[in-house]
Amino acid sequence: MADFRPLPPSQPGAAEDLAEFGVEVRSQWRLVLGRFLRHRLAVGSLALLGALVVVAFLGPHLSRHQFGQPGPDLSQPPSIHHWFGTNELGIDTFAQVQRGAQRSIQVALLVAFLSTSFGALVGALAGFFRGWLDAVLMRVTDLFLTIPTLAVLLVVAARYRGSRHSWLPIVLIIAAFAWMPLARLVRGVALSLREREFVEAARAVGASNTRIIFRHILPNSLGPIIVNGTLVVAGAILVETALSFLGFGIQPPDVSLGNLISDGVQAARTRWWLFYPPGLFLLLFCLAVNFVGDGLRDAFDPQQNRVRA
Repeated sequence: MADFRPLPPSQPGAAEDLAEFGVEVRSQWRLVLGRFLRHRLAVGSLALLGALVVVAFLGPHLSRHQFGQPGPDLSQPPSIHHWFGTNELGIDTFAQVQRGAQRSIQVALLVAFLSTSFGALVGALAGFFRGWLDAVLMRVTDLFLTIPTLAVLLVVAARYRGSRHSWLPIVLIIAAFAWMPLARLVRGVALSLREREFVEAARAVGASNTRIIFRHILPNSLGPIIVNGTLVVAGAILVETALSFLGFGIQPPDVSLGNLISDGVQAARTRWWLFYPPGLFLLLFCLAVNFVGDGLRDAFDPQQNRVRA
């Protein structure tokens, strides 16, 4: 009997040959997308997340009220003119929540980008080169894990308190203490990938270590990197909210969800519209990000590679 071996999809003409037998060739990204779309909670959370971002960033351009602008309607409950009511100065709460959400989302996304990029690079270098570089990088990672993050954040925030750009040092410090888990995770993936056949083939054709890391190691580690990035977004926005709630975060006249919640705590029973709208926005945003992260984790799970999408 003849030995029939179909060409792998990576070889020229393989897709056409398989199509002749009625076999649909799907890329890894199509499989991941198919698994994610089957996760209904994650898809719904992604739609909710998009709606919240649109409200935060496009809403102020459509609203007739500006954040921080006092008006004649003092401490008014929600109405058709002020959807979330007003505070004691007549400032529209909906405009305040939109501005606070903008700043909180900006902080969270910037923290996620910086910490994810740095953590992935550190993990890839440690896992690929191993030896003394791996030992040094992992000991530095362990050192950062032992430092109390909140205490450092409070000291730095107090140092820049009152500054116009006080949120930038907060972003840098949060990012500086959020990269370690991803670095360890990517290191484990890199240790496995460096022994794979495609890496050996790249070495054989003369590819440099830099090219191998950025063209093979990191792209094949995108699953855990993307999932970790979504979780860092939720964690960063909660840390920023906690700092602003304690009075060490974003300072007036700028606002964030944290200081809006802090200002509304005392009036939660008498003027509930000052406390619950920013708290509800924060809750929905964090839940949506976490559910999207769960969907991405399931979609990138290598144990589901055999599931037909």
